[in-house]
Amino acid sequence: MTRTNKVIYVISSMTMMLMIGAVYTYSVFRPHVQSLFDISETLSGIPYMTSLFFYAISMMITGRILTLKNHMKLSVIGLCLIILGWVVSSYAPSYIVFVLSYGVLIGTGVGIVYGIPIKGIQTLYPERSGFYTGLILLGFGLSTLVVAPLSAYLIGQMGIYTTFRMFGLAYVLMLIPLIYGMRLPLDIELKQTQSIHAVQQFPFKLPRLYSYFVVATTIGLMMIGLSYSIGVTRYGFSVWHVAFSMSLFALMNGLARPLFGYFMDRKGFTWSASLSMGLWILASLIAIINQGRYLSLFMVAYSLYWFNLGAWLAMIPATIKLKYPKHEYSKRYGFVFTGYGIGAIIGTLLSGFIMDLFGETTYLYLFIGLLAAFLITELYLKQRK
Repeated sequence: MTRTNKVIYVISSMTMMLMIGAVYTYSVFRPHVQSLFDISETLSGIPYMTSLFFYAISMMITGRILTLKNHMKLSVIGLCLIILGWVVSSYAPSYIVFVLSYGVLIGTGVGIVYGIPIKGIQTLYPERSGFYTGLILLGFGLSTLVVAPLSAYLIGQMGIYTTFRMFGLAYVLMLIPLIYGMRLPLDIELKQTQSIHAVQQFPFKLPRLYSYFVVATTIGLMMIGLSYSIGVTRYGFSVWHVAFSMSLFALMNGLARPLFGYFMDRKGFTWSASLSMGLWILASLIAIINQGRYLSLFMVAYSLYWFNLGAWLAMIPATIKLKYPKHEYSKRYGFVFTGYGIGAIIGTLLSGFIMDLFGETTYLYLFIGLLAAFLITELYLKQRK
C-alpha cells in the first residue's frame, strides 16, 4: 500500500472507532432509561453489561474467522447490526426489547467491527504496531468526549427515543462510506519481526495475561459505569459539570492508548502494567481523601480510572502480537478479549454489591487500591522467579 493509502486507513479506522465507542456513553442514557421503563438502578445497568458482554463474545468469534478476504464483509455485517440496534432501541416498547436491541444487537455489532482495524494495523505497521494500534484506539476512547455532551443535549431537546434514531441515521451516513477507506489488498504481506526484549518482559502464560485483563476491565468498566451516577447522585455535582468531566475522562481514556502502545514498544509489559497499577492506587487515594468535596479532585481520580482502562486496551493487543506468530494473532486476541465481557459482568455486579452493602464509595475505592497493590506485588514476585 502507498503511504497515502495507509494514512487514509488510519484516519478511517480512528473515525470508525470514534463512532462505535458510543457504547461507553451509556451512563448518560442510564437515568433516562431507568425513568422510561420505571426500573431499579441495578436493572438499569443490565443493558450496558449485556452490550459489553456480547461485544466481547463477538470479538472472540470474529477473531477466529477474520481474514483479509472477508474483513470487508464482516465490517458491513457489524455496522448493520449496530444501526439496527439503534433503530430498534428508538422504538423499544419494553425493557426486555431494549436490552435485546442495545445490549445484544449493538454489542455484537461493535465486537465484530472492533477487531478488524486492529488486525489491519498489525499488518500495515509491524515494527511499531503498539503505537499505531493505540493511535486508532484513541478514536474509541475519545468517543465519549464527543458523544456524551452531544447525547445530553439531544436528549434534553428531543427525548431519548429520537436521540437513538439520530444515532442510527448518523451511522448510516458516516460509517458505511468509511468502510471503503479500510480496504486492504489481498496480497499484502506482514513482515513482522519479534522483539526479543519485549517478549522477555512477559514471561507468563496466556491465562495469567487473561487474569490481569479481567481485573483491569472489571475496575475500568465498573468506574466508567458509575462515573455519572456517583458524580450527580452521590456527590451532588451538576449534570453539566459531570457531563463536562466525562469529556475529560474520555480524553484521558483515549490518550492512554497510543501512550501505552508506545510504552509497550519501548519498555515491555511488566513496566507498563506496573505503571498502570500504580495509577490505580493513586486514583483511589485521591478519591478516598476527597470524598466528593471538590469537583477538581473528583475529575482527577476518575480521569485516572478511565485512563487505565485505555492503557490495558492498548497493552493487550501489543503483548499478544509480540508473544504469538501473526497467523495466531486474531484468534488469541479474540480469546483474551472475552475477559472484557467477564469484567463487565463482574464490575456491574460487584459495584452494586459493595454500594448496597456499605452504602459509601470509600469501600469501593479501598477495594480497588488494595487489589492494585496486591497485583503489583504478585507481578514482581512472579517476574523474579
